[in-house]
Amino acid sequence: MTAGEIVVFGSSALAFWMQRPPRSKDIDVWCIPARKGRAIEALMGELAWYHEKHGMFVEVWGPETFAAPVDWRNRSKRLLLTENRKVSIVLPHPHDVLMAKLERMDPKDREHVRAILAEFPLSDDDFSRLILEMPHRRGSVAADRCARFEAGLAEFRAMRAG
Repeated sequence: MTAGEIVVFGSSALAFWMQRPPRSKDIDVWCIPARKGRAIEALMGELAWYHEKHGMFVEVWGPETFAAPVDWRNRSKRLLLTENRKVSIVLPHPHDVLMAKLERMDPKDREHVRAILAEFPLSDDDFSRLILEMPHRRGSVAADRCARFEAGLAEFRAMRAG
């Protein structure tokens, strides 16, 4: 059993899966235990030395921010840090990242969705299954988030059809 987890759930997670991942300036994570996130943001957050040196920064969020299919962990990659084998890095599968992006679908998200599909095609059957597993369809997120998801879903369907 690991003593902690860092879940990389945004577009930065794609760097561990894709040949040509989309670029992102922010690295979205959540930590278990949550209190460890403060140290990560202090060292690697916006305007910290890491940001100045590398041009990217870490944003620490709560787990509720990543609204993905309920069984996303079954498809994720898990890496152990060689420096501390008690901490694991969890990286959601690109399809789970894609599904979580449907709630927002800003121009950058649209580009990332296209990049994901270019390397990880999604069959209609798998897409339908993932939709049913979304917390938005299970009453697990707020109504405003459900409305944004449904709008993004409609846009994504139109994108796939065109």
